[in-house]
Amino acid sequence: MQSSLTRPAEPAVLRDLIAYIEMAHHDFTRDQLARIAERIAKLLAAGFPLDKELQHCVSAMEDDLIPHLMKEERILFPYISALEQTPDEVPYSCFGSVANPIRMMQAEHAALKAVLARVRTLTSNYTPSCADLGELYVALSALDDDLMQHMHQEDDVLFPQALQREQSARR
Repeated sequence: MQSSLTRPAEPAVLRDLIAYIEMAHHDFTRDQLARIAERIAKLLAAGFPLDKELQHCVSAMEDDLIPHLMKEERILFPYISALEQTPDEVPYSCFGSVANPIRMMQAEHAALKAVLARVRTLTSNYTPSCADLGELYVALSALDDDLMQHMHQEDDVLFPQALQREQSARR
């Protein structure tokens, strides 16, 4: 189940939006991935013939998402917060412009969207063919919904504002 946290009313305060993304989406993603892995393990232990490609997609999402979240939390988000705290100067970074890690995050988002599209196909849009798959498909659907909101908030709100703030500070 998704977090009951509400999105900040004023997205121009980037640190508030970042805190919301981390608490609502990053925490949910980690929890949901663990729930999904646990459900898959139970199905496999019970001898359920779970689709191998679906297992591969879920593993790929976990392998990609956990480091992705860490890069945002430890590198990109602190830099964006620093941009906001020092509007007239560009903070030091090891990556040059904020455009560079944003470009990487957006490429990873695009790859994740492709995996999610494949999962939707493999699960017939999360419609279980039997009761055994119900809990797994509910968890996968919730993760999908949350990730799409999460990526929208980053790609369409946070990242453009960060780019604009850095550009303004460089003037």
